[in-house]
Amino acid sequence: MAQLTTLGYILAALFMLGVLIMFHELGHYLAARWCGIDVKEFAIGMGPKIFSRKGKHGTLFSLRVLPVGGFCMYYGEDEEAPDPRAYNNQPVWKRFLSVIAGPFMNFLLALVVAVMFFMVWGVEMPVPVIDKLDEGMPAIEAGLLPGDRILEIDGVPITRTRDASDLIHSSQGMPLVFIVARGEEEFAVAVTPRYVEEHEAYLTGFQFGIVQTPLPFGPAITTSASFCQHVVVVTYQALGDLIFRGQGTEGISGPVGIVNVIQQETRAGGLPIYLQLAVLISINLGLMNLLPIPGLDGSRLIFFIVEAIRRKPLNRNVEGMIHFVGVVALLGVILVFTYQDVLNIFGVR
Repeated sequence: MAQLTTLGYILAALFMLGVLIMFHELGHYLAARWCGIDVKEFAIGMGPKIFSRKGKHGTLFSLRVLPVGGFCMYYGEDEEAPDPRAYNNQPVWKRFLSVIAGPFMNFLLALVVAVMFFMVWGVEMPVPVIDKLDEGMPAIEAGLLPGDRILEIDGVPITRTRDASDLIHSSQGMPLVFIVARGEEEFAVAVTPRYVEEHEAYLTGFQFGIVQTPLPFGPAITTSASFCQHVVVVTYQALGDLIFRGQGTEGISGPVGIVNVIQQETRAGGLPIYLQLAVLISINLGLMNLLPIPGLDGSRLIFFIVEAIRRKPLNRNVEGMIHFVGVVALLGVILVFTYQDVLNIFGVR
C-alpha cells in the first residue's frame, strides 16, 4: 500500500468498515430476494440519508451519514400485517435464512480475503539457509557462515529444515558431514553437535532463515479455513473471559477506536496488515451479530427457533418492541464507547 497521509489511512479504514457492513447487509438482501421477500430499504450507515436511489424491485438503496452499521428493512417487519407479502407472514425458514445470511456473508468474505492473502503473500516458512550463528557453538567453530545453504547432512538431502533438525538431535554427539553451498561453491565440513542442558538436546548453534512463501490455491483454502477457525475460537474465548470474568474490558472499542487501530496498524504494516485486519474484523462482525442480544441477528434467530418449536409466533408487537429497545440500547453503548475512544485518542484519559 502506497504511503498515505493520515486522512488517507482514515479513509481506508472507513472504506474497510463500509465494505464489511455492505457485504453483511448484502447477505440479508440476497437471501431475502431468493426467498421472495420484499426489501423496503437496503442501507449502509445510520442516521440521515446522504444518498438514496430506488431499485427496479422497489427497494430503496441508501447511504447514511454515520458509518457504524447498516440495515435491511423488510416489508411488514416487526408488526402485524394482513398482507401475505409481509415479512412476518413468510414461512419461518425463509425468515431464518434471510437473517443468518448476513453473518454467513461476513464469514465467506473473510475466507475469500484470507485465500487472496495467502496466495499473494503466503506464509512464513523456514528454509535450509543459515540466518544466525551462536558464538562458541560447533557450527561457528566449523566455519559456517550466515547465508550458507545446507544441501546434505551425512548423505541425506535436506529439503526441509525439520530434516536437518532431526538428524542433529539424533546424532548423539557424533560428527556429521555437512554438504554446504556458499555462493557458487559447494564443500563438505564436519560438525559435531553438542548437548545443551537448557534445551535437553544436541545442537550445532545455528538458526535457519524464514521466507514468505505464497501458497497455491488448494493449500491457500485449507490454510485460510484453519486461520478463520482459529480466529473464531479465540474470539469466543475472549467473549467468555469478558462475560464471566470481566477480563478484556479495557480492549473494547467503538467505531472511532476501531478506525484508529486500523489506520495505525495499516500505516505500520501496509496492505498485508490491512487485509489481515479485514479478515479479523469481518469474522468478529459475523460473530457479534450472532449473539442473542435484542437488536442483533442472533436475537431474531432465537425468536424464529421458538416460533418453529411452538408452531406459532410470539406477539409481533412485543417482539418488535424488544428489538427496538435492543437497537436503542446498542446505539447508546456505541455512543459511550465512541466518547471513550475520542478521549483516549486525544490523551484525555
